[in-house]
Amino acid sequence: MTNQSIPAFTIFGPPGCGKGTQAAVIKERLEYLHVSTGDIFRAALAKGDPAALQAKELMERGELVPDETIRDMLVGQLKAILEESSGAKGLILDGFPRTLGQAGMLEDILKQLNLRFTGCVSLKVDEEELVQRLIKRAEIEKRPDDTEEVIRERMRVYQEKTQPLENYFAEKNQLIEVEGLGTIDEVYGRLAPIINRW
Repeated sequence: MTNQSIPAFTIFGPPGCGKGTQAAVIKERLEYLHVSTGDIFRAALAKGDPAALQAKELMERGELVPDETIRDMLVGQLKAILEESSGAKGLILDGFPRTLGQAGMLEDILKQLNLRFTGCVSLKVDEEELVQRLIKRAEIEKRPDDTEEVIRERMRVYQEKTQPLENYFAEKNQLIEVEGLGTIDEVYGRLAPIINRW
């Protein structure tokens, strides 16, 4: 990375909306880094990161991991990733923030890393369309645990946890809603002009 501040955005989308696919396309075509907090956590654990080890211990006891612990782990791991990835044009954060407390920390975390927050991109897809898509995928990929009941519960949990975050970003004029239905290229065609303006 250069010393110049580079754009970073977080991406939201319900299960099955193609969020991971779009992040991969943006990574390939626009030379952005795609960073999943799940991947960061596993990498931090592998390196013996103190914050990650503390988080693991708390989760194993069934306790909530404090936002400050997640922040410390994220800053440490992102710093290492950015140092290894000179030349990336920007950063996609996937899976962060997950709480309003984390959302409040987001810009401060990015400033520490010389990143400029450009907003929260939310892929909007009709829920019924997604449910049918996931049921079909479960049948094709032989996922017996992915019943309609389970899929609808995942949608309910997503809405419950994500809606407050979308409202938070909307109130700060940082929410960018993008129609998520269509082919991979059609959805990318809606995202690319927004990202290129940053």
